[in-house]
Amino acid sequence: MKIYLARHGETDWNNEKRFQGHRDIPMNETGIRQMEELARRIREKGITFTRIISSPLKRAMKSAEMIAENTGYFGSIVTDRDFIERDCGLLEGTVWKEGLDLNYPTYGLESIDDLIDRAGRALGKYSFSDDEDILIVSHGAILAAVRTVLSEGSIDYYDRSVPIIQGNVLCCEKEDGKKTVFRQLF
Repeated sequence: MKIYLARHGETDWNNEKRFQGHRDIPMNETGIRQMEELARRIREKGITFTRIISSPLKRAMKSAEMIAENTGYFGSIVTDRDFIERDCGLLEGTVWKEGLDLNYPTYGLESIDDLIDRAGRALGKYSFSDDEDILIVSHGAILAAVRTVLSEGSIDYYDRSVPIIQGNVLCCEKEDGKKTVFRQLF
């Protein structure tokens, strides 16, 4: 079994370094081009998916649809609210600033522990067989939490050595049925 993690294409708020969280911001033209290019590269590599799961937010859902349409996926795309982006509380819509204390309780950000718990709950809803290739299209923060869960905690949430990058796919695969190995496809 392989699980592929794809972050949605760029939005204007990504470009402006704004906290998006649960706000339903669409991809911009750059994001659409990123997903067209990503779908082309996936298709050229001969990768197909047996299941696609997406956050229901527009930026992720449109990304999932573009990948599905351009890689020969004919099944339905499952939407799952547990794969929605981290709740950024009162910071949603504001510009990120150096030195901002994200643990300040008044902001109401979803904690990293809660985010990782939600990622585990989201993955736990599904039974995947060994011969499946699953694509999860979502958002940077929740996909980092999914990566932490899939690594069984060996990759810390904040570890950037295994990044979640727009326009790329992180492949997660069990090696010899034991340890999960992570690699960027492109």
